[in-house]
Amino acid sequence: MFQALLERFDITTHDLSTLKECGQRLGEATIERVVDRFYDWLPQQPEFSVFFNSKELLEHVKKQQKLYWVDFFKGVVDQRYIDYRIHIGEVHARRDLPGEIYFAGMLRFNLLFLEEIRALGLTPERLHAATLAYTKLSTMDTFVVSDQIAQFSKQRIAESSKAMLAMSTPVTSIWEGVLLLPLVGIVDSQRTKDIVEKVLSRIAETQAEVFVMDISGVVTVDTAVADHFIRITKATRLMGCESVISGISPSVAKTLVELGVNVGDVRTTANLAGALQLALATIRADQREEPSTADQRQREDSSVAKQTKKRYYRVRRNPCQAPY
Repeated sequence: MFQALLERFDITTHDLSTLKECGQRLGEATIERVVDRFYDWLPQQPEFSVFFNSKELLEHVKKQQKLYWVDFFKGVVDQRYIDYRIHIGEVHARRDLPGEIYFAGMLRFNLLFLEEIRALGLTPERLHAATLAYTKLSTMDTFVVSDQIAQFSKQRIAESSKAMLAMSTPVTSIWEGVLLLPLVGIVDSQRTKDIVEKVLSRIAETQAEVFVMDISGVVTVDTAVADHFIRITKATRLMGCESVISGISPSVAKTLVELGVNVGDVRTTANLAGALQLALATIRADQREEPSTADQRQREDSSVAKQTKKRYYRVRRNPCQAPY
């Protein structure tokens, strides 16, 4: 990884040896003085009181900052070097350091160190080489740290979105045999997948007969969203559970018609109350149905047996009527 970064930022072995030479001429005392000057500037920034609320923390960060720049001027860039810069990015990200103050801080350090490098009394050619080498490595460092901040923030947003997605898909059992899912926000492919998994799992757990999906809180309904809804209802039907979509407003109905969406035999209602009434009616209808097929067959068998018995005695009384 470090070799690819060196090539990307055009950092050569000559650049690294030039930085090492600058570090030797500057000395740790100069590096420490630059860090102290930086922390004379930092308290003037509004973020200072937020991120440095104790003297102990300030001294610890200053110490780490000095070690950072001593390492910078050693002119050795390997995987350990890059890993440490990534670690710095993670620390900044965990503390929610604003990007503005980070870039402003790096600019301040660059100005201070370039000032010290110019004060070394180098020849124009060597000064140019030193300035160029410093700028290259400083830019690479800034990228590595800021990229890690961005990656960490992206990961945290993804985790937050996942948690919000779980919270926004509450499949609730509101009646024996009836599940309810009120949808709010945007429905996309990823969320549809999550909904199907949770709904089917809840159907299996509760043996629900009716699934009500209320879409009155969905932001927009287009062809893709309508297709997602139909997929969900088909999946529940395969589990032996009827689906009802509630919250079909006039505008949504008009949109579906204009888009030519085929809703098939999906049952819909204008509001949640209508959907719940339909769900309860479905359950009660199931409860009023004839007993099971096995029971019905048993009764039919009993009836056939009785008919056969009657025919038997009738034949015994009048053998001439026996069928041939």
